[in-house]
Amino acid sequence: MADIDAFVDNVYPHLANLGEIPAYDRLLEFVRLQAKSFSLLSGNGPFTEEEIKGAVDRICTRHDTKMGLGALFEDPESYVPWLADKRGEISFLYWNRYKKWLQKKFSGDVVESLDAITDKILDHLENPQKKEGKWERKGLVVGNVQSGKTANYVGVMCKAADAGYKVIVVLGGMLNSLRNQTQKRIDFDFLGYDTKCRKPIGVSQFDDPLNPVLRPFSMTSATQDFKTALANQMQIELEGLKVPVILVLKKNATTLKSLRDWLDTSNNSRLSEYPLLLIDDEADQASINVNKAECDPTRINQEIRELLKMFPRNSYLGYTATPFANIFISPESEHEMTDGEMYRDLFPRDFILSLDPPSNYVGPTTVFGENSEDGIYREIDDNDDLLPLKHDKTFIPGLPESLKKAIRCFMLVKTIRELDGQKQKHHSMMINVSRFTDVQENLKSTVLKHLREWQNEIKSWSGLPENAALRESPFLRELKETWEEEFAGTEGAFAKRRFSWPEVQGQLNASVSTIDVVSINNKSTDRLDYDDYPDGRSIIAVGGLGLSRGLTLEGLSVSYFLRNSVMYDTLLQMGRWFGYREGYGKLCRLFMTKRSYSWYAHIASAVEELRGDFREMERSGLTPMEFGLKVRAHPTALIVTARNKMRDAEQFVRQIALEGRCAETSRLINKDEVLADNRVVLEDAVKFADQNARREKTKLGWLWQNVPLEVIEKVAREFKNAPDCLLTTKDPLLEHLSWLKGDKGISFCDVLLKGDPNGDAEHCAGIGFDPIKRSLEDQNLTGKRLTFIKRHVLSRGDEAAGLSPEEIQAVEQGYDGENVPDAEFRRYKLRHHNRPLLILVFASVYSSVKKVVGDKARRERNDEHKVVPAYCISFPGDSTGKKRPEKMVSYTVNKVWLKDNAEIPEYDDDDIEEDG
Repeated sequence: MADIDAFVDNVYPHLANLGEIPAYDRLLEFVRLQAKSFSLLSGNGPFTEEEIKGAVDRICTRHDTKMGLGALFEDPESYVPWLADKRGEISFLYWNRYKKWLQKKFSGDVVESLDAITDKILDHLENPQKKEGKWERKGLVVGNVQSGKTANYVGVMCKAADAGYKVIVVLGGMLNSLRNQTQKRIDFDFLGYDTKCRKPIGVSQFDDPLNPVLRPFSMTSATQDFKTALANQMQIELEGLKVPVILVLKKNATTLKSLRDWLDTSNNSRLSEYPLLLIDDEADQASINVNKAECDPTRINQEIRELLKMFPRNSYLGYTATPFANIFISPESEHEMTDGEMYRDLFPRDFILSLDPPSNYVGPTTVFGENSEDGIYREIDDNDDLLPLKHDKTFIPGLPESLKKAIRCFMLVKTIRELDGQKQKHHSMMINVSRFTDVQENLKSTVLKHLREWQNEIKSWSGLPENAALRESPFLRELKETWEEEFAGTEGAFAKRRFSWPEVQGQLNASVSTIDVVSINNKSTDRLDYDDYPDGRSIIAVGGLGLSRGLTLEGLSVSYFLRNSVMYDTLLQMGRWFGYREGYGKLCRLFMTKRSYSWYAHIASAVEELRGDFREMERSGLTPMEFGLKVRAHPTALIVTARNKMRDAEQFVRQIALEGRCAETSRLINKDEVLADNRVVLEDAVKFADQNARREKTKLGWLWQNVPLEVIEKVAREFKNAPDCLLTTKDPLLEHLSWLKGDKGISFCDVLLKGDPNGDAEHCAGIGFDPIKRSLEDQNLTGKRLTFIKRHVLSRGDEAAGLSPEEIQAVEQGYDGENVPDAEFRRYKLRHHNRPLLILVFASVYSSVKKVVGDKARRERNDEHKVVPAYCISFPGDSTGKKRPEKMVSYTVNKVWLKDNAEIPEYDDDDIEEDG
């Protein structure tokens, strides 16, 4: 079968140069002609007609991929545009060849958007030709996990070098593997030179012989970080170089100090003549100073700041997909942020840019959001004995059936992709189940042992006729069963048809025999190097920290994830399954526990809200400093800030705003007496509402409008709240409600008894209704807590209660039939009646049981269920408006809560995954 993927990569740049893709019939004829030439030159077999049509579809999909320009907000007092005036004086040699390189891989729209975005970033950095005085700029670019941030900052590097930045330092992560990977990417995309093999590569193919591009000088290589001895051996002085100097460094205090010492010894007298651009990849990790004001900065933070100080003209540009720490970690006072240590630190005070991902990006909201795609998630529920979440570094892991199935899925995905014409491609599977390197190494050995046994069994029996092969080989029978469960109904992206089991069996040995197992951590000698495998590499990667934070697993299709953290940044960065899966997206599988899935869904909502905040801030004209002060009031700041601030303190107090927020009892104390007491609290609220307002039947449930606000105060005061359900903590809620009554003059609210008002399966204060149904994280009714899936009690649209159909229609304008975020209903209510909404919920929650069939286990819902009381309060307000919150309330977090809910483990330094 022909390699369709390689063929599309070869043909697309020729079509992209036309600007517009021809009509389908003309395009089909063009592709047919190109396919004949490609087959002759590549030595592959001829293309079938279905393969040619699949290639045409792929070309059209790539061409239709779009990317927005993102949202940027700046400090107008510090921003002086300069690029437009100087553009005619800049040759853009580095950028022009990089742009041609991008056009081989991306649609014209994406490349043009990247051109415009990198122009915007460069213009918000300082003009490197500005000679007078000292200057410094600090900015932050917020991308998405695995979305192409590197492509963006390489574009900035190209244009910065063209404009006159003489020294460009890239901090490429905290692990050698990440630094090496970053260097290789820069070799291809910017230098055009392989610093390991010492030969032209990548963008060098676009060099003009009549106007050659002078290659930047790299003081680091794909295998070597900065070393003082090597720099001295080269006898290099910046003064003698006529090209930009590039350094790709591991984010390590010792390395940074070595560079500073060398600069001080060899070049200090002339550094004022060399404008510096420092690009900090993964800027939320280790770069931020989390020490107290009276203490010295953390070492890496101090070394970055000292390096910047050495260059009187410098620009600092951070990149991250998880900006929670950069934005939420702020000083204790407004004065400290605007004129104290924070101001002099790495806070992006000049500008923040939020990037839009291309339209074909698979991100958190795609996988876990309200409208998430079905088919990718598979639950892990059999790991307790062989791979428990909590273990020490002496634990010897085994392979639960769910992990064996995940490996079978990976074998099948590779086989199907190669049947579909996706040959000479990389294929990866990720196993991330422990932070301990010893456990990872033991698991690698166990996986490798099983893999070799399975490969030998496939080699021995897959060549037989189907019936004979299945009769002789138990593993082939398991593979076929997995194929029937997972992939039998999936069409190939290019072949546009389903592959039969005899076809899969016939391809299995060729596809599976090349799979190997590697471990990615500081103790391993394995290398995650795809470039050395031109025909494609196939690996099962076992690791922990080494499998997050910027690392790219090429062709990742199956992920097996068992981690206990609920930290937003940690979880998102571990999500290597985000990114681009063209041609095999429907084949991908993600194995994780229900609890992890629930947390990712919760994070997807938080990320979506944060990006919405970015857009609102841009429209509102906020500066980064104003935004930094405002987001301190975001509930997300509570857990993110507490983790960093509570290194020494026993408890941590945080000011949070409830305006424009919804507080939900998403976790409940699972004791019969507590649930019974809470049911009485809700029944009393219904009685109070029925005595003070007219009851109305709506599609969301029974509604009472203009009920005295005392009803919410009584519920908040008397409901026995789970201590780990922070936003519904009694004292902050009562403080906020008191402020609404006393300062804002708000005396009334609306009350909704959520459920089907036409049913009578449940009664509350004599009023019949059918309760809502909700899933639980851990799927059992016997634990200490009942935790609703995705940490939400409500469904989207519930907070519209109290609005008329005409008002709801007014809110929905501009969403083109899409689900309207409930934040829009809170904003509307702020501008109109401004009444809080109390939602009383009786949720029917079910348990599930583990059933074993043969040697396989699966969960099935049983008839055991209970109806549990919960409540939510929707406060009108605009959480993203230009005005900062009028009212802040105090939430207190202690170390016990943080350890239970944010996985702050107690461990020794030698237990931590570190790389050298």
